[in-house]
Amino acid sequence: MKIISLLVLFATLLFSHNLMHSVSKKQSVVVSFSFSQKEDFSFQNYEVYAPSSEIPFAVGRTDAYSRVSFLPNTGGKWRVKAFSEDGHGKIVDIEVNENMLAQVDTNSNNTFTKTLIGIMILLGIFGLIYIKKKDKKNEKI
Repeated sequence: MKIISLLVLFATLLFSHNLMHSVSKKQSVVVSFSFSQKEDFSFQNYEVYAPSSEIPFAVGRTDAYSRVSFLPNTGGKWRVKAFSEDGHGKIVDIEVNENMLAQVDTNSNNTFTKTLIGIMILLGIFGLIYIKKKDKKNEKI
């Protein structure tokens, strides 16, 4: 009887060090990073924050294809911070609905439109300054 007890105890000790795993087909959120020149951002640091949390939900490094992936456990605004050691980085806010699906914002990465709007604003400001100075010259004459 003692031998059986020892065998059961020994067997439970063996199983306590067994690393278990499972594979899930749930939808994860994948965020891809790249520079405008198509340079990769692989193996750089990232942090993922759950809604209303100051403590990271996940930390790690981007994969070989410059991606961060995580499986949200609640809806709300998630924040992904990706950063390199040389100071480059980006913060991305991702809205996750109650079905744990990310809402895709198609306008978040439109750099050309943002640049064009900035140039138009600058041209407008300098155009107004030019007109104002021209009117002042005409008043003096």
